[in-house]
Amino acid sequence: MASVARVNQDGRDHGVSYSTGQVTGIEIDAVVSLAAKDGIDGALAQIVSEFSPLLYISSGTAGKVLAIVDGHHVDAASMTARLQNMGTVDGVDLSASTVVIRDLASFSVA
Repeated sequence: MASVARVNQDGRDHGVSYSTGQVTGIEIDAVVSLAAKDGIDGALAQIVSEFSPLLYISSGTAGKVLAIVDGHHVDAASMTARLQNMGTVDGVDLSASTVVIRDLASFSVA
């Protein structure tokens, strides 16, 4: 039986996040705890609504939301501007909040 050597591998390395679509991991830092800001029309709901993530989690009291979003035509600066432009939502001042692009391996809600 003849064999064929594989020469066109994609070189996937252990410990590295890869995207097979146009998705991006982000960390939203609201600066203050969102633990009591959930529910309908709460700050968490409104922040999540702004970015329409495919997947997200907000846990702990660090004010962080980790999310996977459609990464087509977005970057940290434009997402930070969108977040800060929301102003004060449900008593949470988002004017100093930030969004950072994160590799999945660096996600931490602490």
